[in-house]
Amino acid sequence: MTNVEVKKDGYLSIGKTEAVEISVDTFLCKGCGICLELCPRKVFEWSKELSEKGVHYPIPVNADKCVKCKLCELLCPDFAIAVKW
Repeated sequence: MTNVEVKKDGYLSIGKTEAVEISVDTFLCKGCGICLELCPRKVFEWSKELSEKGVHYPIPVNADKCVKCKLCELLCPDFAIAVKW
């Protein structure tokens, strides 16, 4: 099992493994939850804290389950998610 490093860097919430890095821009995210609902591997969980906009945002806590399909990035209406490898 791969270790997942989850951290917050400014507006970015980042989940990182050796294979993939997923970042969520909490300034752009409006907390619609499309990424949580449509990710086939359930990579995201809701944050416990609120963003600057006053909404819960997704955190890629299970980045080790990501298969790099980029569905979250493609479907995010706010362009808040980036998947890199």
